[in-house]
Amino acid sequence: MRLALLGNRNLSLLICLFSLTFLLLFPTPVTAGEGDSYLLRLGGGLQCVYPEFGYSGIINLNKNSALQGMFVYTDYALVYGGKYIYRFMLRPTHNLYGYGMLGYFSFFTDSWELISSPGVISGLGLEFTTSDFITNLKYNLEVGFSTVGAPGGPPGPSIIYGGGIHFYIF
Repeated sequence: MRLALLGNRNLSLLICLFSLTFLLLFPTPVTAGEGDSYLLRLGGGLQCVYPEFGYSGIINLNKNSALQGMFVYTDYALVYGGKYIYRFMLRPTHNLYGYGMLGYFSFFTDSWELISSPGVISGLGLEFTTSDFITNLKYNLEVGFSTVGAPGGPPGPSIIYGGGIHFYIF
């Protein structure tokens, strides 16, 4: 009796595997819808907090929101942190966005005073592409207000400038 049950179980398994294999031989055509061009796109590149530049990674969460991580390490500055980007004007070739960055800033001022402090940068940016060159390559220009200052500038809150270039992998 026990052997008969094991034989039936093996026979049932064999029938299921044969049926699945048969179904895979005749696939049903399916049309995929147009995907969201911003959804979960990952990019990497260079980002500048003038006059220093470093590495950056960015991921688009949806068409309006993105998260960016930045790491700048040079002879005169160490800056690392995370940035939230909100795109409020979307166009095919360019986007305007507001951003807020929380990070840690260490740099020398114009009087060679060492500033080492956590800080916040907030501002506006322009992201654009030259679609006739490489469509996955995006550039950005930013202007913002820093609570800790900028490398090579006077200590204290100041206006800063930045820019970057990112290549989106997918």
